[in-house]
Amino acid sequence: MNYKSHQKEVLDQLKLIVGQKNYEEEKSRMSSYLIDWGNKYQGVSPLILKPVNTQMVSKILSFCNEYKIGVVPQGGNTGLVGGSVPSDSGLEIVISLEKMNKILDIDTSNFTITLEAGCILLNVQEAAKKVDRMFPLSLASEGSCQIGGNLSTNAGGTAVLKYGNTKELVLGIEVVMPNGEIINQLRGLRKDNTGYDIKQLFLGAEGTLGIITKAVLKLFPLPKQKATSLISIPTLSSTIKLFSRLRELSGDNITAIEYMDRACIDMLVENTELEDVFKSKYEHYALIEFSSSSRDQGLQSLLENSLGELNEDGLALDAVISSSESQALNLWRLRETIPEVLRRSEAFLTFDASVPVSLVPEFISQATKVCNEICKLGRVASFGHIGDGNIHFYLLKSKNDDVDNFLSKKSEVTTKIYDIISKLDGSFSAEHGIGVLKKSELRLYKSDSEIKLMEQIKKTLDPNNIMNPGKVL
Repeated sequence: MNYKSHQKEVLDQLKLIVGQKNYEEEKSRMSSYLIDWGNKYQGVSPLILKPVNTQMVSKILSFCNEYKIGVVPQGGNTGLVGGSVPSDSGLEIVISLEKMNKILDIDTSNFTITLEAGCILLNVQEAAKKVDRMFPLSLASEGSCQIGGNLSTNAGGTAVLKYGNTKELVLGIEVVMPNGEIINQLRGLRKDNTGYDIKQLFLGAEGTLGIITKAVLKLFPLPKQKATSLISIPTLSSTIKLFSRLRELSGDNITAIEYMDRACIDMLVENTELEDVFKSKYEHYALIEFSSSSRDQGLQSLLENSLGELNEDGLALDAVISSSESQALNLWRLRETIPEVLRRSEAFLTFDASVPVSLVPEFISQATKVCNEICKLGRVASFGHIGDGNIHFYLLKSKNDDVDNFLSKKSEVTTKIYDIISKLDGSFSAEHGIGVLKKSELRLYKSDSEIKLMEQIKKTLDPNNIMNPGKVL
């Protein structure tokens, strides 16, 4: 039976596989699955499947592989590169993992949590906290993003400096292959050299090789102390010196250092109820956090003394130090609200760049110069995880510019900024993935041998190209 010519019959079979309560076909209730978080990509699908267990996922993929039906795995659908929405063909099936949301086990002695892929990140954090443990992955969308999506995109976030990217937090996974075969690697082992590390193939693959259904993740001691401060910095290059000194002065207890420029602060003040915490305006800011699982370390005093030294050395102009958890949360709100505010702009270009930490100032400086040359009316705003070299760089349309005129510069600006990133031995996709947004750039900036190997892996594991077709490669 051919899918295109017998679509209704094929879809009816898929409905039978999942059962009446586990699919959606009413257009009015499908819209949230068909458009991305940034409202940039919108697709069409005849059916949203919501499997409740791994066996059901296996049956779906086995069936779709037989009839060569494209499937789009979807978690919380919070991605920014179009990787989790179907194309406009009207043929691809969306598989949402939202009903597979059980936490299966927490081993406090092994410091692991075993769970299903549809668990919302915030719920995982809370579950760990209840048993005096911490799951450190933290990002702006943690209230709606799902673990499966985090794993499939190798999510970054604000704690990478101390704990690493998502793939460094994973000990084991269960994954369903395109042909329906279930690969169970749910082992909570820190050491396992029994052949190839298969799980790493699927972490960051954006659902193009299989569907992650379960995972074993690392937990850490729950911090007993935190100390948070927002610092104003004299120059862009000072941020790197500041970071190095803070690592030394804190005994490497620095958990996060987040950069924000003046443009970001201005947009927060203009467009939200948030206020500038300083009386004077500065050009550069760093939000820093110390944390420790020890009760005896005196982080607040350590932070205050460190800032005193940095001020004497001219690396910190001013600082606001939180004296309570609520004050710390308010400082973090400044940083976490920036992406949402910037996305409200009428028109913008955004770059998710990663360069060696030492070259972050050089990247921002060169990228800003390019934008000023090409788009004289544009406004530059940059923020990000400076401790791991990841900067989110925005070029925003000015109030006096025409949208069409601004967007006409997109190709030229993008090419030149990506060239800068490449020359600095960086990555044009630090933590947001490739999806459909950056497919052409992947082939420009990856070597032929790398692309060839990726294509060979894809063809071997997914010969019928049913897994998230049109994404990444």
